[in-house]
Amino acid sequence: MAKYRAMSILSAGLCLACLAQEPSKVDSASIPDTIEGQLPDTVRAHIRPYLVSGDIEVPAGKTVIIEPGTEFLFKGLTGLHVQGKLLARGSKERPIIFTSENDRGVDSSRAAYPNPYDWNGIYLHSDATGSVMQYCKVLYSVYGIVSETKYIRLDPIVCMRNGKSNLVIDGKLKPVTDAPFSYVLSISDVKAEGVPVRILNDPYASRRSMMRYAGFAGLLAAGAGGAYFGEQWLQSQKDLTNFSGDDPTASLRSGTDSQWHDLQKKRNNQRNYTGICGAVAALSLVSFVWSFRF
Repeated sequence: MAKYRAMSILSAGLCLACLAQEPSKVDSASIPDTIEGQLPDTVRAHIRPYLVSGDIEVPAGKTVIIEPGTEFLFKGLTGLHVQGKLLARGSKERPIIFTSENDRGVDSSRAAYPNPYDWNGIYLHSDATGSVMQYCKVLYSVYGIVSETKYIRLDPIVCMRNGKSNLVIDGKLKPVTDAPFSYVLSISDVKAEGVPVRILNDPYASRRSMMRYAGFAGLLAAGAGGAYFGEQWLQSQKDLTNFSGDDPTASLRSGTDSQWHDLQKKRNNQRNYTGICGAVAALSLVSFVWSFRF
């Protein structure tokens, strides 16, 4: 008996030792998505940040949209190169963040501490005209932002804790502090230099305006039509009820069967028209609201 008791104790000890050596489970939601190379047309905001393991780029002739709330953690000697058009529009509540892989403010699981010069920064090449960065943060890089073209818009951005305390736009130094920084080229400056004003415009602006105005017009028209046909529907229902109710045989007391069916058809048509106007109004409302989301 003592022998079996000893074996049981030994087995329990081995199990406890195995459990002690078992690696702790890692929450997959805390692991960043690793990216490098060309960015897709739209970079979606994820619950976890993107870990940039190699240079990322916006190719020439391509427009890349970065959604509000997107976060990038750059490894050493990496950066963002923009040769096409970058539209990085964050919001006050959901800024777009470009920072070091060691930034504990973005990823609390990082063991090291972030420092200036941790990654290269953002470089906008001469063909990056029309690029926009709005409510973006650039942190712990070498040079923050360097742009070979002045036909860009930075409004507003925050550049903090970078190796250099200035930005470079078209070869000119722009001092920055921890306060929000804005660089907006006026339309008059663009016109004076003979540059097409459209390069500073959002390529989706016309589509957005079309959806917005069409949605608003459709909402007004469908609302007016719904009110009109709704009133006609109620009146037709009242006429049908006064005639004989919903029983066609009862109409023979005060009219003909054909008259009852005419009133019923009119009532049904008015009801269908009211429903169609309601559906058009709903679609128009969706179009109007969606125009503010891209």
